[in-house]
Amino acid sequence: MIEISSPVRVRFAPSPTGFLHIGGVRTALFNWLFARHYGGQFLLRIEDTDEKRFIPGAADDLMTSMRWVGIDWDEGPDIGGPYGPYVQSVRSEQGVYMPFAQQLLEAGLAYMSFTTEEELVQMKAEAEARGIKAFRFRGPERDWPLAKQQEVAATGKAYTIRLKVPAEGSTHFNDLVRGGDDGIRINNSELYDIVLIKKTGMPVYHMAHLVDDHLMKITHVLRSDEWVASTPYHVLLYQYLGWHAPTFAHLPPILRQDGHGKLSKRKDDVSANRFWERGYLADAMFNYLTLQGWSYDDHTEIMTRAEVVERFTIDRVQSSPARWNPAKLLDMNGIYIRALSTEATADAITPFLQRANLVPTPINPSHRQRILELTPLIHERLKELGEAPELLDFFFVDIAPPSAELLIPKKMDAASTKAALVEIHASLSAVQEWQSAEALESSLRALCEKLDLKPGQLFGAVRVAVSARTVAPPLFEMLIALGKSTTLNRIQSAIGVL
Repeated sequence: MIEISSPVRVRFAPSPTGFLHIGGVRTALFNWLFARHYGGQFLLRIEDTDEKRFIPGAADDLMTSMRWVGIDWDEGPDIGGPYGPYVQSVRSEQGVYMPFAQQLLEAGLAYMSFTTEEELVQMKAEAEARGIKAFRFRGPERDWPLAKQQEVAATGKAYTIRLKVPAEGSTHFNDLVRGGDDGIRINNSELYDIVLIKKTGMPVYHMAHLVDDHLMKITHVLRSDEWVASTPYHVLLYQYLGWHAPTFAHLPPILRQDGHGKLSKRKDDVSANRFWERGYLADAMFNYLTLQGWSYDDHTEIMTRAEVVERFTIDRVQSSPARWNPAKLLDMNGIYIRALSTEATADAITPFLQRANLVPTPINPSHRQRILELTPLIHERLKELGEAPELLDFFFVDIAPPSAELLIPKKMDAASTKAALVEIHASLSAVQEWQSAEALESSLRALCEKLDLKPGQLFGAVRVAVSARTVAPPLFEMLIALGKSTTLNRIQSAIGVL
Protein backbone atom coordinates (compact mmCIF):
# COMPACT_ATOMS: atom_id res chain seq x y z
CA MET A 1 0.00 0.00 0.00
CA ILE A 2 1.22 3.51 -0.85
CA GLU A 3 2.13 5.49 2.26
CA ILE A 4 0.45 8.90 2.43
CA SER A 5 1.56 11.36 5.08
CA SER A 6 -1.16 13.42 6.74
CA PRO A 7 -2.37 16.05 6.64
CA VAL A 8 -2.97 16.33 2.92
CA ARG A 9 -4.24 19.29 0.94
CA VAL A 10 -5.77 18.73 -2.50
CA ARG A 11 -7.78 20.88 -4.87
CA PHE A 12 -10.17 20.76 -7.79
CA ALA A 13 -9.49 23.64 -10.15
CA PRO A 14 -11.93 23.63 -13.07
CA SER A 15 -12.19 26.18 -15.86
CA PRO A 16 -15.69 27.71 -16.17
CA THR A 17 -16.00 27.06 -19.90
CA GLY A 18 -19.43 25.41 -19.90
CA PHE A 19 -21.57 22.99 -17.93
CA LEU A 20 -19.49 20.73 -15.72
CA HIS A 21 -18.69 17.43 -17.45
CA ILE A 22 -19.49 14.35 -15.36
CA GLY A 23 -15.83 13.36 -15.79
CA GLY A 24 -14.92 16.58 -14.01
CA VAL A 25 -17.23 15.62 -11.17
CA ARG A 26 -15.36 12.27 -10.95
CA THR A 27 -12.04 14.11 -10.68
CA ALA A 28 -13.44 16.37 -7.96
CA LEU A 29 -14.89 13.35 -6.16
CA PHE A 30 -11.58 11.48 -6.11
CA ASN A 31 -9.85 14.56 -4.69
CA TRP A 32 -12.60 14.92 -2.09
CA LEU A 33 -12.38 11.24 -1.12
CA PHE A 34 -8.59 11.47 -0.90
CA ALA A 35 -8.85 14.44 1.45
CA ARG A 36 -11.57 12.90 3.59
CA HIS A 37 -9.88 9.49 3.84
CA TYR A 38 -6.48 10.87 4.76
CA GLY A 39 -7.80 13.57 7.08
CA GLY A 40 -6.94 16.63 5.02
CA GLN A 41 -8.51 19.60 3.26
CA PHE A 42 -10.19 19.84 -0.12
CA LEU A 43 -10.08 23.21 -1.94
CA LEU A 44 -12.11 24.52 -4.84
CA ARG A 45 -10.38 27.04 -7.09
CA ILE A 46 -11.75 28.61 -10.28
CA GLU A 47 -9.17 28.81 -13.07
CA ASP A 48 -10.65 31.41 -15.41
CA THR A 49 -7.55 32.81 -17.08
CA ASP A 50 -8.71 31.65 -20.53
CA GLU A 51 -10.72 34.76 -21.41
CA LYS A 52 -11.82 33.45 -24.82
CA ARG A 53 -13.49 30.32 -23.43
CA PHE A 54 -14.93 31.82 -20.23
CA ILE A 55 -18.73 31.45 -19.98
CA PRO A 56 -20.61 33.60 -17.42
CA GLY A 57 -22.58 31.50 -14.96
CA ALA A 58 -20.51 28.36 -15.54
CA ALA A 59 -18.77 28.67 -12.16
CA ASP A 60 -22.13 28.70 -10.38
CA ASP A 61 -23.22 25.65 -12.38
CA LEU A 62 -20.14 23.65 -11.48
CA MET A 63 -20.51 24.46 -7.78
CA THR A 64 -24.17 23.44 -7.90
CA SER A 65 -23.26 20.19 -9.65
CA MET A 66 -20.60 19.36 -7.09
CA ARG A 67 -22.87 20.10 -4.15
CA TRP A 68 -25.62 17.97 -5.71
CA VAL A 69 -23.33 14.93 -5.69
CA GLY A 70 -22.37 15.73 -2.10
CA ILE A 71 -18.92 17.25 -2.60
CA ASP A 72 -18.21 20.10 -0.24
CA TRP A 73 -15.02 22.10 0.11
CA ASP A 74 -13.06 23.47 3.02
CA GLU A 75 -11.88 26.55 1.14
CA GLY A 76 -13.24 28.10 -2.03
CA PRO A 77 -14.51 31.15 -3.92
CA ASP A 78 -17.85 31.26 -2.12
CA ILE A 79 -16.67 30.51 1.43
CA GLY A 80 -13.18 31.99 1.41
CA GLY A 81 -10.20 30.66 3.31
CA PRO A 82 -6.72 31.61 4.47
CA TYR A 83 -5.18 31.52 0.98
CA GLY A 84 -7.81 33.40 -1.00
CA PRO A 85 -9.00 34.70 -3.27
CA TYR A 86 -9.82 31.41 -5.01
CA VAL A 87 -10.54 32.83 -8.48
CA GLN A 88 -7.48 33.18 -10.72
CA SER A 89 -8.62 36.27 -12.61
CA VAL A 90 -8.98 38.08 -9.29
CA ARG A 91 -5.59 36.83 -8.18
CA SER A 92 -4.11 38.05 -11.45
CA GLU A 93 -5.61 41.50 -10.93
CA GLN A 94 -3.97 41.54 -7.50
CA GLY A 95 -0.59 40.88 -9.11
CA VAL A 96 -0.03 37.41 -7.67
CA TYR A 97 1.70 35.87 -10.69
CA MET A 98 3.90 38.51 -12.33
CA PRO A 99 6.54 38.66 -9.57
CA PHE A 100 7.31 34.97 -10.15
CA ALA A 101 7.47 35.48 -13.90
CA GLN A 102 9.87 38.36 -13.29
CA GLN A 103 11.93 36.10 -11.02
CA LEU A 104 12.27 33.58 -13.85
CA LEU A 105 13.24 36.32 -16.33
CA GLU A 106 15.93 37.68 -14.06
CA ALA A 107 17.34 34.21 -13.49
CA GLY A 108 17.49 33.56 -17.24
CA LEU A 109 14.99 30.69 -16.91
CA ALA A 110 12.31 32.41 -18.96
CA TYR A 111 12.40 35.00 -21.72
CA MET A 112 10.31 37.56 -23.54
CA SER A 113 9.21 36.16 -26.88
CA PHE A 114 8.28 38.63 -29.62
CA THR A 115 7.37 35.97 -32.18
CA THR A 116 3.96 36.75 -33.64
CA GLU A 117 1.25 34.19 -34.37
CA GLU A 118 1.87 34.64 -38.11
CA GLU A 119 5.59 34.00 -37.67
CA LEU A 120 4.88 30.95 -35.55
CA VAL A 121 2.62 29.49 -38.25
CA GLN A 122 5.34 30.10 -40.84
CA MET A 123 7.97 28.44 -38.65
CA LYS A 124 5.77 25.35 -38.26
CA ALA A 125 5.20 25.18 -42.01
CA GLU A 126 8.92 25.45 -42.72
CA ALA A 127 9.65 22.69 -40.21
CA GLU A 128 7.09 20.42 -41.84
CA ALA A 129 8.64 21.13 -45.24
CA ARG A 130 11.97 19.92 -43.84
CA GLY A 131 10.29 16.69 -42.69
CA ILE A 132 10.05 17.63 -39.01
CA LYS A 133 6.78 16.09 -37.80
CA ALA A 134 6.81 17.42 -34.25
CA PHE A 135 7.69 21.12 -34.20
CA ARG A 136 9.41 22.14 -30.94
CA PHE A 137 9.40 25.92 -30.59
CA ARG A 138 12.57 27.46 -29.20
CA GLY A 139 12.40 31.23 -29.57
CA PRO A 140 15.42 33.12 -30.90
CA GLU A 141 15.16 35.48 -27.92
CA ARG A 142 15.94 32.71 -25.41
CA ASP A 143 19.64 33.46 -25.74
CA TRP A 144 19.29 37.25 -25.62
CA PRO A 145 20.42 39.06 -22.48
CA LEU A 146 17.49 40.28 -20.41
CA ALA A 147 18.53 43.86 -21.06
CA LYS A 148 18.06 43.37 -24.80
CA GLN A 149 14.66 41.77 -24.25
CA GLN A 150 13.61 44.72 -22.10
CA GLU A 151 14.92 47.17 -24.66
CA VAL A 152 12.71 45.66 -27.38
CA ALA A 153 9.75 45.51 -25.02
CA ALA A 154 10.22 49.21 -24.26
CA THR A 155 9.47 49.99 -27.91
CA GLY A 156 5.93 48.75 -27.35
CA LYS A 157 6.31 45.48 -29.25
CA ALA A 158 3.95 42.84 -27.85
CA TYR A 159 5.49 39.80 -26.22
CA THR A 160 4.73 36.66 -24.29
CA ILE A 161 6.87 35.24 -21.53
CA ARG A 162 8.02 31.72 -22.28
CA LEU A 163 9.67 29.03 -20.18
CA LYS A 164 13.26 28.31 -21.21
CA VAL A 165 13.29 24.52 -21.43
CA PRO A 166 16.67 22.72 -21.30
CA ALA A 167 17.75 21.43 -24.68
CA GLU A 168 19.41 18.34 -23.23
CA GLY A 169 18.86 15.85 -20.46
CA SER A 170 15.54 14.62 -19.15
CA THR A 171 12.84 15.54 -16.65
CA HIS A 172 11.55 12.93 -14.22
CA PHE A 173 8.56 12.74 -11.91
CA ASN A 174 6.74 10.13 -9.87
CA ASP A 175 3.05 9.38 -10.32
CA LEU A 176 1.00 7.53 -7.71
CA VAL A 177 -1.26 6.02 -10.37
CA ARG A 178 0.72 5.74 -13.59
CA GLY A 179 4.37 6.00 -12.68
CA GLY A 180 5.23 2.57 -11.30
CA ASP A 181 8.44 2.15 -9.34
CA ASP A 182 10.60 4.14 -11.74
CA GLY A 183 8.26 7.03 -12.36
CA ILE A 184 7.94 8.83 -15.68
CA ARG A 185 10.92 10.31 -17.53
CA ILE A 186 10.68 12.63 -20.56
CA ASN A 187 13.61 13.71 -22.73
CA ASN A 188 13.85 17.49 -22.72
CA SER A 189 14.44 17.41 -26.48
CA GLU A 190 10.77 16.44 -26.80
CA LEU A 191 9.65 19.60 -25.01
CA TYR A 192 9.29 23.17 -26.25
CA ASP A 193 9.30 26.63 -24.73
CA ILE A 194 5.74 26.98 -23.48
CA VAL A 195 4.02 30.30 -22.86
CA LEU A 196 3.74 31.31 -19.21
CA ILE A 197 2.32 34.83 -19.57
CA LYS A 198 0.14 35.88 -22.51
CA LYS A 199 0.50 39.18 -24.36
CA THR A 200 -2.41 40.50 -22.28
CA GLY A 201 -0.42 39.93 -19.12
CA MET A 202 -2.73 37.09 -18.05
CA PRO A 203 -0.95 33.93 -16.93
CA VAL A 204 -1.75 30.67 -18.71
CA TYR A 205 -2.72 27.52 -16.85
CA HIS A 206 0.85 26.21 -16.58
CA MET A 207 1.99 29.26 -14.64
CA ALA A 208 -1.10 30.19 -12.70
CA HIS A 209 -2.07 26.80 -11.33
CA LEU A 210 1.46 26.05 -10.23
CA VAL A 211 1.89 29.32 -8.36
CA ASP A 212 -1.49 28.85 -6.72
CA ASP A 213 -0.77 25.26 -5.74
CA HIS A 214 2.46 26.38 -4.08
CA LEU A 215 0.95 29.35 -2.27
CA MET A 216 -2.07 27.32 -1.16
CA LYS A 217 0.23 24.55 0.14
CA ILE A 218 -1.21 21.79 -2.04
CA THR A 219 0.48 18.49 -1.19
CA HIS A 220 -1.03 16.20 -3.86
CA VAL A 221 -2.32 16.95 -7.34
CA LEU A 222 -4.94 14.45 -8.53
CA ARG A 223 -6.00 15.36 -12.05
CA SER A 224 -6.97 13.94 -15.43
CA ASP A 225 -4.39 11.91 -17.32
CA GLU A 226 -4.46 14.45 -20.15
CA TRP A 227 -2.04 16.52 -18.05
CA VAL A 228 0.68 13.85 -17.99
CA ALA A 229 2.32 15.34 -21.09
CA SER A 230 2.41 18.79 -19.45
CA THR A 231 3.78 17.64 -16.11
CA PRO A 232 7.48 17.86 -17.16
CA TYR A 233 6.99 21.60 -17.68
CA HIS A 234 5.47 21.89 -14.25
CA VAL A 235 8.32 19.92 -12.69
CA LEU A 236 10.83 22.26 -14.38
CA LEU A 237 8.93 25.28 -13.11
CA TYR A 238 9.03 23.97 -9.54
CA GLN A 239 12.76 23.41 -9.90
CA TYR A 240 13.36 26.84 -11.43
CA LEU A 241 11.40 28.58 -8.68
CA GLY A 242 13.12 26.55 -5.97
CA TRP A 243 9.90 25.00 -4.69
CA HIS A 244 9.10 21.48 -3.58
CA ALA A 245 6.71 19.89 -6.08
CA PRO A 246 3.52 18.20 -4.88
CA THR A 247 2.98 14.49 -5.45
CA PHE A 248 1.21 13.79 -8.74
CA ALA A 249 -1.53 11.27 -9.43
CA HIS A 250 -3.02 11.25 -12.92
CA LEU A 251 -6.45 9.67 -12.98
CA PRO A 252 -7.59 7.29 -15.71
CA PRO A 253 -9.80 8.67 -18.48
CA ILE A 254 -13.44 7.70 -18.81
CA LEU A 255 -14.09 6.22 -22.22
CA ARG A 256 -17.32 6.42 -24.14
CA GLN A 257 -19.74 3.51 -23.87
CA ASP A 258 -18.40 1.87 -27.03
CA GLY A 259 -14.80 2.28 -25.84
CA HIS A 260 -13.90 4.50 -28.79
CA GLY A 261 -12.53 7.75 -27.44
CA LYS A 262 -12.94 9.66 -24.22
CA LEU A 263 -16.30 10.68 -22.88
CA SER A 264 -17.04 14.09 -24.37
CA LYS A 265 -19.59 16.74 -23.49
CA ARG A 266 -19.67 17.66 -27.18
CA LYS A 267 -20.65 14.15 -28.29
CA ASP A 268 -22.25 12.64 -25.19
CA ASP A 269 -25.06 13.73 -22.91
CA VAL A 270 -22.87 13.92 -19.82
CA SER A 271 -23.23 17.43 -18.40
CA ALA A 272 -23.70 16.92 -14.68
CA ASN A 273 -26.86 19.02 -14.50
CA ARG A 274 -28.61 16.71 -16.97
CA PHE A 275 -28.57 13.91 -14.43
CA TRP A 276 -30.41 15.70 -11.66
CA GLU A 277 -32.80 17.13 -14.24
CA ARG A 278 -33.68 13.57 -15.25
CA GLY A 279 -34.03 12.38 -11.68
CA TYR A 280 -30.83 10.64 -10.70
CA LEU A 281 -30.25 10.43 -6.96
CA ALA A 282 -27.09 12.04 -5.64
CA ASP A 283 -26.18 8.92 -3.67
CA ALA A 284 -26.47 6.76 -6.79
CA MET A 285 -24.28 9.12 -8.81
CA PHE A 286 -21.76 9.33 -5.97
CA ASN A 287 -21.58 5.53 -5.82
CA TYR A 288 -21.34 5.08 -9.59
CA LEU A 289 -18.67 7.76 -10.12
CA THR A 290 -16.60 6.21 -7.34
CA LEU A 291 -16.34 3.07 -9.49
CA GLN A 292 -15.18 4.99 -12.57
CA GLY A 293 -11.49 4.25 -12.14
CA TRP A 294 -11.45 2.89 -8.56
CA SER A 295 -12.65 -0.32 -6.97
CA TYR A 296 -12.63 -1.75 -3.49
CA ASP A 297 -12.49 -5.37 -4.65
CA ASP A 298 -13.72 -7.47 -7.58
CA HIS A 299 -17.36 -7.70 -6.47
CA THR A 300 -18.43 -4.87 -4.15
CA GLU A 301 -20.37 -2.13 -5.91
CA ILE A 302 -23.11 -0.71 -3.67
CA MET A 303 -21.48 1.31 -0.90
CA THR A 304 -22.52 4.12 1.38
CA ARG A 305 -20.62 7.39 1.38
CA ALA A 306 -19.09 6.57 4.75
CA GLU A 307 -17.93 3.18 3.47
CA VAL A 308 -16.32 4.73 0.39
CA VAL A 309 -14.50 7.36 2.46
CA GLU A 310 -13.20 4.65 4.78
CA ARG A 311 -12.08 2.40 1.91
CA PHE A 312 -10.72 4.95 -0.57
CA THR A 313 -6.97 4.59 -0.96
CA ILE A 314 -4.97 5.88 -3.89
CA ASP A 315 -3.38 2.49 -4.60
CA ARG A 316 -6.81 1.18 -5.64
CA VAL A 317 -7.13 3.83 -8.37
CA GLN A 318 -6.65 2.08 -11.69
CA SER A 319 -4.27 3.23 -14.39
CA SER A 320 -6.39 1.65 -17.15
CA PRO A 321 -9.33 3.64 -18.55
CA ALA A 322 -12.81 3.37 -17.09
CA ARG A 323 -15.78 2.96 -19.41
CA TRP A 324 -19.03 4.88 -19.13
CA ASN A 325 -22.02 2.54 -18.86
CA PRO A 326 -25.37 4.40 -18.87
CA ALA A 327 -27.32 1.17 -18.39
CA LYS A 328 -25.38 0.29 -15.25
CA LEU A 329 -25.84 3.80 -13.88
CA LEU A 330 -29.57 3.58 -14.60
CA ASP A 331 -29.83 0.24 -12.81
CA MET A 332 -27.90 1.59 -9.83
CA ASN A 333 -30.18 4.61 -9.66
CA GLY A 334 -33.17 2.24 -9.61
CA ILE A 335 -31.62 0.34 -6.70
CA TYR A 336 -31.23 3.55 -4.72
CA ILE A 337 -34.75 4.72 -5.54
CA ARG A 338 -36.23 1.39 -4.39
CA ALA A 339 -34.32 1.74 -1.13
CA LEU A 340 -36.16 4.99 -0.35
CA SER A 341 -39.23 5.02 1.87
CA THR A 342 -42.59 5.81 0.32
CA GLU A 343 -42.50 9.26 1.92
CA ALA A 344 -38.99 10.00 0.65
CA THR A 345 -39.91 8.82 -2.84
CA ALA A 346 -43.03 10.97 -2.83
CA ASP A 347 -40.92 13.98 -1.85
CA ALA A 348 -38.38 13.15 -4.57
CA ILE A 349 -40.92 12.89 -7.41
CA THR A 350 -42.97 15.92 -6.36
CA PRO A 351 -40.73 18.50 -8.13
CA PHE A 352 -41.02 16.51 -11.36
CA LEU A 353 -44.81 16.40 -11.06
CA GLN A 354 -44.81 20.14 -10.40
CA ARG A 355 -42.60 20.78 -13.42
CA ALA A 356 -45.14 18.85 -15.53
CA ASN A 357 -47.96 21.01 -14.07
CA LEU A 358 -49.70 17.97 -12.61
CA VAL A 359 -49.67 19.32 -9.05
CA PRO A 360 -49.43 22.90 -7.74
CA THR A 361 -46.39 24.75 -6.46
CA PRO A 362 -46.17 24.92 -3.50
CA ILE A 363 -47.75 21.56 -2.89
CA ASN A 364 -50.93 21.55 -0.81
CA PRO A 365 -51.97 18.85 1.72
CA SER A 366 -54.52 17.18 -0.55
CA HIS A 367 -52.08 16.82 -3.46
CA ARG A 368 -49.36 15.69 -1.08
CA GLN A 369 -51.69 12.96 0.15
CA ARG A 370 -52.56 12.02 -3.41
CA ILE A 371 -48.88 11.63 -4.32
CA LEU A 372 -48.35 9.45 -1.25
CA GLU A 373 -51.24 7.22 -2.37
CA LEU A 374 -49.90 6.88 -5.91
CA THR A 375 -46.20 6.45 -5.13
CA PRO A 376 -46.41 2.71 -4.24
CA LEU A 377 -47.88 2.05 -7.71
CA ILE A 378 -44.67 3.10 -9.47
CA HIS A 379 -42.00 2.88 -6.76
CA GLU A 380 -40.59 -0.48 -7.85
CA ARG A 381 -40.54 0.51 -11.52
CA LEU A 382 -38.79 3.85 -11.26
CA LYS A 383 -35.23 4.08 -12.54
CA GLU A 384 -35.27 7.85 -13.03
CA LEU A 385 -37.42 10.15 -10.91
CA GLY A 386 -38.21 12.03 -14.10
CA GLU A 387 -40.28 9.05 -15.28
CA ALA A 388 -42.93 9.77 -12.64
CA PRO A 389 -45.01 12.33 -14.61
CA GLU A 390 -45.40 10.02 -17.60
CA LEU A 391 -46.36 7.12 -15.34
CA LEU A 392 -48.84 9.11 -13.26
CA ASP A 393 -50.25 11.91 -15.43
CA PHE A 394 -53.54 10.09 -16.19
CA PHE A 395 -54.33 10.11 -12.46
CA PHE A 396 -54.24 13.90 -12.33
CA VAL A 397 -55.76 15.02 -15.62
CA ASP A 398 -58.59 13.96 -17.90
CA ILE A 399 -57.36 11.88 -20.81
CA ALA A 400 -58.59 11.62 -24.35
CA PRO A 401 -60.13 8.23 -25.13
CA PRO A 402 -57.55 5.85 -26.61
CA SER A 403 -57.62 4.94 -30.27
CA ALA A 404 -59.46 1.84 -31.43
CA GLU A 405 -56.17 0.39 -32.63
CA LEU A 406 -54.66 0.71 -29.14
CA LEU A 407 -57.78 -0.66 -27.45
CA ILE A 408 -58.11 -3.91 -29.37
CA PRO A 409 -56.10 -6.76 -27.78
CA LYS A 410 -54.33 -9.45 -29.78
CA LYS A 411 -56.58 -12.01 -31.44
CA MET A 412 -59.64 -9.77 -30.94
CA ASP A 413 -61.44 -7.30 -33.17
CA ALA A 414 -63.42 -4.11 -32.60
CA ALA A 415 -66.75 -5.89 -32.10
CA SER A 416 -65.45 -8.44 -29.60
CA THR A 417 -63.47 -5.79 -27.72
CA LYS A 418 -66.53 -3.54 -27.48
CA ALA A 419 -68.64 -6.43 -26.24
CA ALA A 420 -66.01 -7.28 -23.64
CA LEU A 421 -65.83 -3.67 -22.42
CA VAL A 422 -69.60 -3.54 -22.08
CA GLU A 423 -69.43 -6.65 -19.89
CA ILE A 424 -66.51 -5.19 -17.94
CA HIS A 425 -68.44 -1.99 -17.29
CA ALA A 426 -71.40 -3.94 -15.97
CA SER A 427 -69.23 -6.25 -13.85
CA LEU A 428 -67.23 -3.44 -12.26
CA SER A 429 -70.38 -1.40 -11.66
CA ALA A 430 -71.57 -4.21 -9.44
CA VAL A 431 -68.41 -4.29 -7.29
CA GLN A 432 -69.20 -2.88 -3.86
CA GLU A 433 -65.77 -3.17 -2.24
CA TRP A 434 -63.88 -0.87 -4.60
CA GLN A 435 -60.95 -0.49 -2.25
CA SER A 436 -60.29 -4.22 -2.39
CA ALA A 437 -57.88 -5.34 -5.14
CA GLU A 438 -59.02 -8.91 -4.48
CA ALA A 439 -62.65 -8.03 -5.16
CA LEU A 440 -61.80 -6.26 -8.42
CA GLU A 441 -59.56 -9.09 -9.57
CA SER A 442 -62.16 -11.73 -8.67
CA SER A 443 -64.80 -9.88 -10.68
CA LEU A 444 -62.65 -9.64 -13.83
CA ARG A 445 -61.27 -13.17 -13.62
CA ALA A 446 -64.81 -14.51 -13.42
CA LEU A 447 -65.60 -12.47 -16.49
CA CYS A 448 -62.63 -14.03 -18.34
CA GLU A 449 -64.16 -17.46 -17.84
CA LYS A 450 -67.60 -16.28 -18.85
CA LEU A 451 -66.31 -14.67 -22.10
CA ASP A 452 -63.70 -17.36 -22.72
CA LEU A 453 -60.92 -14.76 -22.88
CA LYS A 454 -57.40 -14.92 -21.55
CA PRO A 455 -56.68 -12.58 -18.60
CA GLY A 456 -54.08 -10.78 -20.71
CA GLN A 457 -56.70 -9.87 -23.29
CA LEU A 458 -59.34 -8.68 -20.85
CA PHE A 459 -56.99 -6.97 -18.46
CA GLY A 460 -55.19 -5.32 -21.36
CA ALA A 461 -58.42 -3.83 -22.68
CA VAL A 462 -59.23 -2.41 -19.25
CA ARG A 463 -55.72 -1.02 -18.81
CA VAL A 464 -55.80 0.84 -22.12
CA ALA A 465 -59.37 2.06 -21.56
CA VAL A 466 -58.62 3.72 -18.24
CA SER A 467 -55.01 4.91 -18.87
CA ALA A 468 -54.73 5.23 -22.68
CA ARG A 469 -51.49 3.23 -22.57
CA THR A 470 -50.44 -0.39 -22.78
CA VAL A 471 -47.91 -0.13 -19.93
CA ALA A 472 -49.20 1.22 -16.64
CA PRO A 473 -49.04 0.53 -12.90
CA PRO A 474 -50.50 -2.75 -11.53
CA LEU A 475 -54.06 -2.95 -12.83
CA PHE A 476 -56.20 -3.45 -9.75
CA GLU A 477 -54.26 -1.02 -7.56
CA MET A 478 -54.53 1.44 -10.44
CA LEU A 479 -58.32 1.05 -10.58
CA ILE A 480 -58.56 1.64 -6.85
CA ALA A 481 -56.45 4.80 -7.14
CA LEU A 482 -58.53 6.09 -10.07
CA GLY A 483 -61.77 5.50 -8.20
CA LYS A 484 -64.93 3.79 -9.35
CA SER A 485 -66.54 6.77 -11.04
CA THR A 486 -63.48 7.71 -13.13
CA THR A 487 -62.83 4.08 -14.05
CA LEU A 488 -66.38 3.49 -15.28
CA ASN A 489 -66.51 6.80 -17.16
CA ARG A 490 -63.28 6.01 -19.02
CA ILE A 491 -64.45 2.53 -19.92
CA GLN A 492 -67.67 4.03 -21.24
CA SER A 493 -65.68 6.49 -23.37
CA ALA A 494 -63.66 3.62 -24.76
CA ILE A 495 -66.84 1.78 -25.66
CA GLY A 496 -67.88 4.89 -27.55
CA VAL A 497 -64.65 4.81 -29.59
CA LEU A 498 -65.41 1.26 -30.73
